[in-house]
Amino acid sequence: MRRFLLVCLLVISSTHCRLTRLPTYDPQLYKQLISAAAKTEKLYIDLRLADTSQRKFQQFSRRYATLESTLQIIYLQYEARPYNTRFLPIVQNIQLLFEQYKNEHRQQRRAPKDAELIIYQTYLRDAWKPLLIAEQALK
Repeated sequence: MRRFLLVCLLVISSTHCRLTRLPTYDPQLYKQLISAAAKTEKLYIDLRLADTSQRKFQQFSRRYATLESTLQIIYLQYEARPYNTRFLPIVQNIQLLFEQYKNEHRQQRRAPKDAELIIYQTYLRDAWKPLLIAEQALK
């Protein structure tokens, strides 16, 4: 009877507990994340501070391109990092939001309004938070 209970306990505990391996903390990657998040914030702050006539996509296209390439590099680093599958959806979410907002800015026939820029900035900040927290938790 004891043996049966022990086997049952082992089977139950092995099906409910799962060990997940996590990547090691990378201080350089964390600095890169902070830098990219800061550049994203700065882009939208500068857009809001710019006169409405100066908010055309062409005037900010280089900064969009730089940020887009930075996000792609971050994604590739996470993709190559062992035990990193849980972080990839977070990075993809940031990339998708950034791409969506960039395309909206490019396709608009008018300059983006302050309210739109505040929403974009807030949503992107909220998208960066989980990645920064998760990376910091590895420390």
